[in-house]
Amino acid sequence: MKPRKLNIKIIPATDINRAYRFWRDVFDLPQSGHENGRHLMLDGDDITFVTGKPIDTLEILVRDHQEDLLKHLRNNFITIIGVPEERFGNKIAFPINDSEGNTITLEANK
Repeated sequence: MKPRKLNIKIIPATDINRAYRFWRDVFDLPQSGHENGRHLMLDGDDITFVTGKPIDTLEILVRDHQEDLLKHLRNNFITIIGVPEERFGNKIAFPINDSEGNTITLEANK
């Protein structure tokens, strides 16, 4: 997966290590050079995991095309929840859940 933008850089989790592994592995995010705690990077910004309740407002813009994104999600055993939504600019949005119950909308090229 080729993520470009994430609207919220602080991710709530009940198990920070599990959340870190999920986001690193599923979204192919690199580790940041941050010394304290588990941090990943996206678009030059740190992504931090904190103890908290799941949210449903996370959105990730990815460079992938719909077909490649769907293959990647299947390969990682991620289920699309709800119905994909067509968006402006020949984009399509897929809602998924992460390991912590957060709802994430992935916006990809159609």
